[in-house]
Amino acid sequence: MMKTNPIYDERLKKVQACINHENEHVVGCYMGQGVPPTYSDISLAKYISDTDAGLKCFIDFVNRMNAIAPVDCINFGYPGLIRASLSMMWWSSVKMPGEELDENEIWQVDEKKMIQDGDYELIIKEGSAAVRDRILPQVIDMKKIEQFFAYHAKDDDMTFQKYTDAGYPVLTSGVSCPPFETLCGGRSMSAFFMDCYRKPDLIKEAQDVMLEEQLKMIASRPVSDYVIGEWIGGWRGASGLVSPKIWDNLVWPYMHKIALALIDRGITPILHLDQNWNRDLERFLELPAKKCIINTDGMTDLRIARKVLGDHVAFMGDVPSQMLVVSTPDEVKDYVRRLLDDIGVKGVFLAAGCDAPTKSKFENLIAIHEVAQEY
Repeated sequence: MMKTNPIYDERLKKVQACINHENEHVVGCYMGQGVPPTYSDISLAKYISDTDAGLKCFIDFVNRMNAIAPVDCINFGYPGLIRASLSMMWWSSVKMPGEELDENEIWQVDEKKMIQDGDYELIIKEGSAAVRDRILPQVIDMKKIEQFFAYHAKDDDMTFQKYTDAGYPVLTSGVSCPPFETLCGGRSMSAFFMDCYRKPDLIKEAQDVMLEEQLKMIASRPVSDYVIGEWIGGWRGASGLVSPKIWDNLVWPYMHKIALALIDRGITPILHLDQNWNRDLERFLELPAKKCIINTDGMTDLRIARKVLGDHVAFMGDVPSQMLVVSTPDEVKDYVRRLLDDIGVKGVFLAAGCDAPTKSKFENLIAIHEVAQEY
């Protein structure tokens, strides 16, 4: 059982009120997985691979921000051993700092055509493991996956207790990757998009098998008392990237069913929506009211989203990542103030869109949380 404290409890109430559109003020939410080592004496490579040092660096950095402008919560916490999780989500190789890259260069997915002709049929016949278990040893040292699972099995409770001790509710405790995204990563984007036109029925049948596997896993796994929400990844399935027919058939039904499964377990779906989703915002009304968060990256127009969705979902964002690197604090504050003046504060978690780049200016991150205190 996790031990809480008054600061954590107060902030958790703010988070819950914001999801329910009962908040009186905007909630300042830190998002910047790779930023902390930029402002410390640890390399990005060590930060990712040395989980004790990395977690300390992450929490120390958020504490430093909090001392200047209060941080109400964290979207996604410390990304320890992230290579394994990315490879498992996208069936792809990942170049890492200190290995294939310079020790302070951000990790990069190295996507190649790993799903071969006939693999959709194999998934339908034997399940996703028949393809996944062939691909993963080709894209990652399997010892790294063993290390990743051992780390989370051993340290997750301790990690979330440390966030709690520091007073920060962490909204995201994991990621559910829709089948569309996994197949797109494993097949490669260009080849998979062509498949979506040439053999959509075959892809749908394979995705149906993968979805049933996911739903069974969500229904059966234990839910710890620190769990608030879970990301549902929306990357290549964005409205701005695929046609309405593909989106209606191969993207939305799966995101929708995963969201319902999480809600059934008492977990808040955080729909992480990169790129532009304006065209299909109305479809989010199909989700239960005041049970979900949409987490946009600056390309989806939150003004339109507010008009379409009202108080049906909570909103997280929406400071564009490029602003955090190249803009001034005054420009960041002006962007945020104009946004909040237009959409209001109800159900709004103020955060960097998608994720803050590693080279984000410290003063720009502070600017987000300073404006949060004004509203």
